[in-house]
Amino acid sequence: MPLPATIQTAVSPEAIHRASRLFSGGALDAIHEILQNSRRAGATRIAVDMTQAEGCACLDIRDDGCGIDDPAALLTLGFSGWNVDIARREDPAGMGLFSLAGLDVEIHSFSPAVQAGWKVRIPRQAWDSGAALVLEPCDLGWGTLIRIAIPEDWKLGIRSVIAQAACHYPLPVTMNGVLLHREDFLKDAIAVEEMQGCRIGVYKADPHGLDGCRVNFHGLQVKHGLPMVREVGMTNRWSVRVDIVDAPQICLVLPARKEFVRNDALAALHEAAEIAIYRTIATQPGHRLAFTDYERARELGIALPEARAGLVCWRPETADDAHGRSSPRDERDSAMLLVPSLEADIAQALALAADSDTLRSFRMVEAEDNFQGYSWYDRLPGIDAISFRIVHDGIEHHYEESRALPQGLTSGRVENIFLDLVIGGPNEAGAGSACPRIAIDALVCRNDGWSLDEAVILVQHDSIIAPERLARMIYAALFCADDDSDCDSWETQSRDFDREARVTATQILLGADAALLQAVRMAASDNLSWLIPDNRAVRLVLRRGAMSVDFLPDAEAA
Repeated sequence: MPLPATIQTAVSPEAIHRASRLFSGGALDAIHEILQNSRRAGATRIAVDMTQAEGCACLDIRDDGCGIDDPAALLTLGFSGWNVDIARREDPAGMGLFSLAGLDVEIHSFSPAVQAGWKVRIPRQAWDSGAALVLEPCDLGWGTLIRIAIPEDWKLGIRSVIAQAACHYPLPVTMNGVLLHREDFLKDAIAVEEMQGCRIGVYKADPHGLDGCRVNFHGLQVKHGLPMVREVGMTNRWSVRVDIVDAPQICLVLPARKEFVRNDALAALHEAAEIAIYRTIATQPGHRLAFTDYERARELGIALPEARAGLVCWRPETADDAHGRSSPRDERDSAMLLVPSLEADIAQALALAADSDTLRSFRMVEAEDNFQGYSWYDRLPGIDAISFRIVHDGIEHHYEESRALPQGLTSGRVENIFLDLVIGGPNEAGAGSACPRIAIDALVCRNDGWSLDEAVILVQHDSIIAPERLARMIYAALFCADDDSDCDSWETQSRDFDREARVTATQILLGADAALLQAVRMAASDNLSWLIPDNRAVRLVLRRGAMSVDFLPDAEAA
């Protein structure tokens, strides 16, 4: 069959306009499409050259592939002209050349059927005019050359765009005769497995995956969510990257090729990615997987040991936990007691009881529901219930997470404060047992509020708790910064609340006069002490509406 004399676009102007939008008109999209066509044509190498033609800067992209037998297929949207095998494996859909819509393009190619070269020029206005384009003979003896008149918005950075397109492309690409850098898409993987016609690289902390492009489709990087597995308490997560090699059923959504078709092949790839992750974890010295992930590995045929025994040492919750409660890991082999998540005021009171005879034999650790199901975790005892009994004027009051104190009970000293615990045995042992009551020095009751005005602060009558310790307990149990845009900074709110807590603690323990002096000392320290030279001292006498200030004599200052 001879070559036709002319060809023309076989698509409406509206479709051309949409095609140019779908491909964004960017250089990277266009270069990727051309390189994909070269690969499908069986090319073994690609040559890219910056040239001049008729006074215009041009980009020549040439391959040594099979050439093009049917020039008309180039400009028929939806008809690719590829052979049956390529059409089945690649689903090209005749969209590649339309990534150049609206540009001045010249195509030179060799027709194996006719054993002759041909060329055609497509001016920018011809893309949507339907005008006949004349085919001419050329002396090209193999492959295809595409010459693009470089538009202004391509000129800046075109070299880096070509280098980017070539980086993970499966064929060598030269730029003006220099071989461009190529890099394995799975660089730095801990392990690489070949499954489902793909190479799957497993990472514990992927330094290359921040942009979300985790799949390499023959040089085209595609953003796609793939399975990830996070170990409990670890900041890093196990993830994969996929380099597609020979997976004809894994297809990109046409025409823009920015996402994958959701089908059985893609689902199988996701499962293969999970298998690769769990197989890699199985090679590690140990793991901290959640029990559900451990079970998922077993479903996939991968036998893992149980997660390493050990939990985070319990640290009492604070009302403002978001600002850095420390939780160091401790995996010593000793008797652990699971502490559930608690309200801050209850947690701070429990902390006072940590050295009691009842709790001293335990190492209190934070409960971790993700480990439920592991034999070592299910054997651990844990706190099932926690409440408080307050005895004041011979009357017993109860306080717990779901119960507030009566309105008549106000901050101050009381006869007794007891902590009641119910400690449950291993999961299979059934209900827990009550422990002997534990006397504690103080209790800050939030009483469903968050301010000092709403709280009730109680101290056991003969307690020797220091004002500084009680103030820290008040701060931890109650302070939570307001993040409203009209509020002061976190630092200012924290400082102001800390001052209030110190004054309140001092008043409860030492009386109103001591609290007033504490407030004055803090105000002077914050606002006045920096004014006094290192070798001087000042006597300050304050009365309401009057103040006297004088230097102390040197002897007294010393």
